[in-house]
Amino acid sequence: MSDYVSFCIIGSYIILLNILFTKFNLLKDKKNTSFHKKFIESKIEPPFSGGIFLIITIFLFLDLHWLFKSLLLSIFLIGFFSDLNFFKSVNLRFYLQLISVLIIVYYLDLYIQSIRIDFIDNFLNNFFFKIFFTSFCILILINGSNFLDGVNTLVIGYYLLILIFISLLGNEFKSFIDIKFIYLLIFALSILLILNCFNFLLLGDNGSYVLSVFIGLYLIDLANQNILISPYFVMNLLWYPAYETLFSIIRKALLNKSPLTPDNMHLHQLIYLFIKKKINHTDYANSFSGLFINSYNLLIFYFAFQNYYNTKYQIFLALLSLIIYNILYKVLKSNLKK
Repeated sequence: MSDYVSFCIIGSYIILLNILFTKFNLLKDKKNTSFHKKFIESKIEPPFSGGIFLIITIFLFLDLHWLFKSLLLSIFLIGFFSDLNFFKSVNLRFYLQLISVLIIVYYLDLYIQSIRIDFIDNFLNNFFFKIFFTSFCILILINGSNFLDGVNTLVIGYYLLILIFISLLGNEFKSFIDIKFIYLLIFALSILLILNCFNFLLLGDNGSYVLSVFIGLYLIDLANQNILISPYFVMNLLWYPAYETLFSIIRKALLNKSPLTPDNMHLHQLIYLFIKKKINHTDYANSFSGLFINSYNLLIFYFAFQNYYNTKYQIFLALLSLIIYNILYKVLKSNLKK
């Protein structure tokens, strides 16, 4: 099948199926399936169909063993039933994620092999530690991405940027994912981004789960197989959803709250409130918030890409991002109290 035909097929089923979901009122978001999504006001009830198109794309065009696709399907289904409000318990969703991620990491035999810190790398030589550490990192990424999905364009745009910069590395770097599929996924995400920007669809828990796990595994493998790529370049690509989760855990611990207790004090939500206050339009504020955050991430990815092999440079860039995040969070939180 030619690339042109593949692009046409992807564009057709995304647009046509989403029209059908909208027309027949299928998979509509009633604003009661997520504590975080209820926070973002909107008069439109779009379908949470983004993940469906991603999993279709993976099954149709990814030339890999059925086991890998089936494991991704299991993650998708956890998110899908969460969107349908079948899994109301946050704890239940977390334990299902944990079990699925452990199975994926174990059966794919795909672990973080090195972070170029001898002390920790010695621990990574231990099987139980590396399966725990890898699973922990993927779970952080899943839940961070899910936090961010309350704002339109943010998650889709974020992972789209990651794939674009990875594609710029060319095909000389080895990975179990063919670069041609990455191009197809970039195309699919571009269409989803446009639809999501105008609130015609949502990525949904199903989409944020499968997208974060797929890209997380892809980047782990890319760093493992290519010594020229610093693992901290991967860290800079994934820093935002990961730090959003870690920051939330620490913030709630200081307030004596469970880390699994949802709230509406994440950075993207504060940015949404600030922009909404300035332009006084909820739907525009929604999409602009995601575009604003990803404009910053675009700069970070650009500078990280320039020296993807330089670990010291990547660490400096990561620390800079964390400092800027904390300063911005403090400023916006103070502004909210006024």
